[in-house]
Amino acid sequence: MEKTKHLDDIANKYHETKDPYYKNLWYKKIKEFANGPDNIKRRAVSTDSSNETDDGRYGVIKQPELF
Repeated sequence: MEKTKHLDDIANKYHETKDPYYKNLWYKKIKEFANGPDNIKRRAVSTDSSNETDDGRYGVIKQPELF
């Protein structure tokens, strides 16, 4: 409950001042609240099967050799 009270206070300060700082802070705190404190950022993994093997369907542009 204490966490949501803090979020409400930030929202009220933004409503009073219309300062973008409070708006950005509120969105940041909401994201932290939704993801949890121990959540880490994860990279997206492609589900496209063409990334797994080179089956010859796509042309590959090779870099010219320097030497």
